[in-house]
Formats: sequence, C-alpha cells, structure tokens
Amino acid sequence: MYKLQILTPEEIFFDDNVTALIAPGEQGYFGVLTDHAPLITSLKDGIIIITHINQIKTYFDASKGFLEVNDNKVSIIIESIKPREPIDIGTSGGV
Repeated sequence: MYKLQILTPEEIFFDDNVTALIAPGEQGYFGVLTDHAPLITSLKDGIIIITHINQIKTYFDASKGFLEVNDNKVSIIIESIKPREPIDIGTSGGV
C-alpha cells in the first residue's frame, strides 16, 4: 500500500492509499506497486488504472503530465482527468 495523489491545476482530484497503479508513460504503460524505486517520468494522454485497497479498480481518462514515486508516495500532476468506464476487451468467438 502507498499514498497516491493526483493533482490538476484546479483541484486535488485524488488523495488516498492504493495498492497498484497503471499509467501511460511516454515509452508505454507501466505499473507502480508498493516499495517501487524512486522515479520521475512524463505521462502521455491515456488511461490511468488505480487498484484500491479493497482490490476494486477505477479507470480514468487522463491528459499528459508528470509522475513522481518516492518513499511509497506517488504524485501525479496532470492537466485534466475524468472517470471512465472499465475497459472491456471482450472475447472473440465462443469458448
């Protein structure tokens, strides 16, 4: 578990403890778990997926920005973010 804050120019959008995060880095999507190594990176437009302590996932459409990981605290500073429906990859054909 670690502290996640998501900040936009208008507000503190999210401020809570989480167990995992998937974010859209410039070189592709990456994950952050507890005890992740220190990191500062830029983010591109994409989907952020947060796994909460109760293992429920929430999905967000996010604009470009920056992410910092340091000592079990993750800060994301982005231009805009909004909730979205979970991604449905579906299945092709029957099983």
